Amino acid sequence: MAKAIDYNNTWYQEVTPRSYYLENDLERAIILNLEIIFPQFHALLFKKTLVDSVRLKNSIPDLAMVKSDYSEWYIIEVELGKHNKGHVVDQIQSFYNCGYLDEHADYIFLQRPDLDLTKLKSMVAKVPPKFMVIVNEPKEDWVAELRKLRCKTCVFQIYHDFAGNPLYRLNGEHPFIYTHFCHCKYQKTLPYAIEVLETQFLESYGIENTHVVNIEYNGRNFLWERQDDGSKVFLICNNDKPPLDPLRDRYRLNYNDSLRSFSFTKD
Repeated sequence: MAKAIDYNNTWYQEVTPRSYYLENDLERAIILNLEIIFPQFHALLFKKTLVDSVRLKNSIPDLAMVKSDYSEWYIIEVELGKHNKGHVVDQIQSFYNCGYLDEHADYIFLQRPDLDLTKLKSMVAKVPPKFMVIVNEPKEDWVAELRKLRCKTCVFQIYHDFAGNPLYRLNGEHPFIYTHFCHCKYQKTLPYAIEVLETQFLESYGIENTHVVNIEYNGRNFLWERQDDGSKVFLICNNDKPPLDPLRDRYRLNYNDSLRSFSFTKD
């Protein structure tokens, strides 16, 4: 049984996923926290019947979320890990085969009248939805088949402390989460290079391959160039002296929203 401990030395124990709660309990916990987890999205219940135009079957999903700039949207199915993979894939296949129309934008607007209906209709007409299964335990055997259907497999686990207070753990596949920092590894053999271990971090702030960014460390600013090498992302500094402490190999790259600037700190 997995356990977690916080900085107050409070222990949390994972709630046994197959025996303690029902799918509705899991769905309730997710909808209450979905906009906290993905603050760039608007979340809603999505209980509209979707018609599989290929297999002539009907299915009803659980949730949906729309990105704040209306550039993408997700239809979400909440599942318990004890469910059969075939059942899950069948559900997502129906969503994948559905044709999305103005009526689906109208339904979203009915649930979230704070959104812009004109932009919702344009989004639904031009942008196919992505899909995400949120499950309460790791299900590696689901991942490959769901990916073929534009579907991510996200793991959402619930922990409780002695007093019953919850702690949630997110893993697996999901939209990028803006954490404002990521861990980096300083390359001691290359004293002007640092590996950014969260490969999507720089991209989420518009820093693409070969872009140059100003980063502060200990009150000094240096220019670093992003250089991608396969699946790895590096920052290379063109300073005449090593810009970081070569005796340390772990750093944090931080982004300050108010200053719109990057900095390194020791990790």
